[in-house]
Amino acid sequence: MNYLTLRIWFIVTITLALGAVTTRLAWEITYITAASSLAIIILLIFAIISVNALLIYLTIKPSLKKLKSLPMRIWVTALTTAGLISAIIHFVRFVPSPEAAAPLSVIIATLLLMSATSAYLLILWLVWFIGKA
Repeated sequence: MNYLTLRIWFIVTITLALGAVTTRLAWEITYITAASSLAIIILLIFAIISVNALLIYLTIKPSLKKLKSLPMRIWVTALTTAGLISAIIHFVRFVPSPEAAAPLSVIIATLLLMSATSAYLLILWLVWFIGKA
């Protein structure tokens, strides 16, 4: 069975939710004066739009062969790199801020950044070495 109605329903649901998040982030740009915050917001918008496009692409024509293709591997790599860069910028801005006054906040932020870096390397390994095989 093709389940065309379910596919369209999934695409509409995801697009509406991610569209709301993208609109909120774009609205945030009008209030931002710091370049680093602007970079974080732009990278997040790029990531959200890319995830939406990827989900639509895979929903319309699901295929394991397409998942292992070079353009898909490049796309996933660019998406995860943008996410890691955004996390690093956020970490560098958060640690000296007054919000990180408690030592536990810095420890939590450091652990989250280490986790994000580990996940990034894992995704790269899966995409470029396992996915290629």
